Amino acid sequence: MMLEILKPPTTNLDELSKIQRKIAKQVIKEDKTGDINTIAGCDISFSKGNQACAASVLLQYPDLKELDHWTEEVEVDFPYIPTYLAFRELEPMLKVLDDVEADVYMIGAQGLAHPRRAGLASHLGAIIDKPTLGVAKNILCGEAKEPEPEKGSYTLLKDKGETIGAAVRTRANVKPVYVSIGHKVSLEKAIEIALKTAPKYKLPEPIRAAHNLATKAMKENPDRSLMKKLTDFR
Repeated sequence: MMLEILKPPTTNLDELSKIQRKIAKQVIKEDKTGDINTIAGCDISFSKGNQACAASVLLQYPDLKELDHWTEEVEVDFPYIPTYLAFRELEPMLKVLDDVEADVYMIGAQGLAHPRRAGLASHLGAIIDKPTLGVAKNILCGEAKEPEPEKGSYTLLKDKGETIGAAVRTRANVKPVYVSIGHKVSLEKAIEIALKTAPKYKLPEPIRAAHNLATKAMKENPDRSLMKKLTDFR
């Protein structure tokens, strides 16, 4: 299964969809977090062509003190295909997480809130077998009513009658973010974590910090023609 995800043998969407549905069946939707003392945020920034930089920031939880951070420059050879993001971004994300040990991992992408119930956050969780949650800026599928304007309010995101996530107001009178289960965390716990890690900004600090780090790293090396080629995952 890992090889199919990291090195998909095809770009045939039917075959890729089958792999995603296998991942969806592995997702655990209950809390397996235990005591949460650390949280890692993960993000990837793309530059010209297939050049990218993956970043991870490890924070203390819940006070959000930064403990460490990592970046990894990579070349991505899988094309961008909407709703198949994991096949493009999972391998570089795993490379930057190789030395990271966190209680929970937050991804700036979808988890269960995906047409086949297996976004990038769920792929990552299933592969590393750790609690993950997805926090996205936009809805990929389903519908949610607008939450009340106060911070902390939320409404359920539903698709075909199934609850797949929540629209969560992390700042008063600002557009909500969309939180979903990745793996080994309940939706209630995912919402709680998203709110506790967003004391100042719309985006929770783990993914905001990772995004800023990845973007900065790409800007510092905009013309690098030869980046680290992804090989076998360690």
